[in-house]
Amino acid sequence: MTAISPDPVTVASSEHNKVPGAETPEDQKAISEGNTADPESFRQKFRWFCYSEEAGPRKSLNQLWELCLQWLRPDIHTKEQILELLVFEQFLAILPGEIRIWVKSQHPENSEEMVALIEDLTQTLEEKDGEILEEKEGEIYRWRKKVGGISSYENKLLKGSKKN
Repeated sequence: MTAISPDPVTVASSEHNKVPGAETPEDQKAISEGNTADPESFRQKFRWFCYSEEAGPRKSLNQLWELCLQWLRPDIHTKEQILELLVFEQFLAILPGEIRIWVKSQHPENSEEMVALIEDLTQTLEEKDGEILEEKEGEIYRWRKKVGGISSYENKLLKGSKKN
């Protein structure tokens, strides 16, 4: 089966077949084979779906529709819930890299929670002379206030002890 990548840059086949966000080879396999009912896996399959010349345009479009329905579940979700999901994903995507990683590590359930997390981080930075240190899930984040926003200038895996 021939797949056309949406990106004109040629990607190594092993990297091209990886599903972003799947941490282990088992996760990769489960998601790619559809052996999971996790909404995140359906979202990833929808977002990373590639056109198949072999299947043709109609079958590819039908597959994309099916992936979309599996992800958004219009049979059980309201229009507002679907819009929340789309806006949540897009807002997360437009955040600066370090902030996006940190926000994802906090596991917000909706876009309002996400905004509250970022506002709390900004307020904490203002109260702590523009710099805070936070440890979360084995990672250390050092945040610094800058003109027009916040930035992380260190995000390192902890190896036994905290680094200053």
